Amino acid sequence: MKASLRTKRLLEVFSVILIGDGLISVVRPVGHSLMWWMPVPGVRQLMEWCAERPGITRLLGLTQLGVGLWLDARLYASPPTREAGAPGRAG
Repeated sequence: MKASLRTKRLLEVFSVILIGDGLISVVRPVGHSLMWWMPVPGVRQLMEWCAERPGITRLLGLTQLGVGLWLDARLYASPPTREAGAPGRAG
């Protein structure tokens, strides 16, 4: 993936969020959905819909997990060099 170090860092943060949220959605679909319930039109209905359909919520979580891992693999297909900001080795 040809991108600046800053872009790669932002994409890595996004992949970490996708992986974490996806994993929690797989393990605890109802609780995770209700955790994000809030009295905001649209959000409330979506989170209730997800809580009522744990199987679909798990499938969405697996999709997030897959996309996050795919993105992470793409980022590390060409790892950053030390000159580009990769940390040096101690010692």
